[in-house]
Amino acid sequence: MVKRKKVKPGEAFHFHNGMTAETKSQLLVQLKQMSEEEFSSYVNERKNDFYNWLKDCLDTELAIRIKDVTDKSRMIALLK
Repeated sequence: MVKRKKVKPGEAFHFHNGMTAETKSQLLVQLKQMSEEEFSSYVNERKNDFYNWLKDCLDTELAIRIKDVTDKSRMIALLK
């Protein structure tokens, strides 16, 4: 199980806009700013890129909580 406050070097999440996230707080900032369209490019019925990143790099327990979430507002609430 992974449980970190910040990812290891080289494990940052890279967004399409060029920004990166190394912490849960940085992920939240980007989620709040992105459009629904951009969100759906990361999370949809076929995939959840945020779940995969959290599970592998930051916080396994938190990842499990958002695994099946496809709604941006719900995901933000669960990550707070």
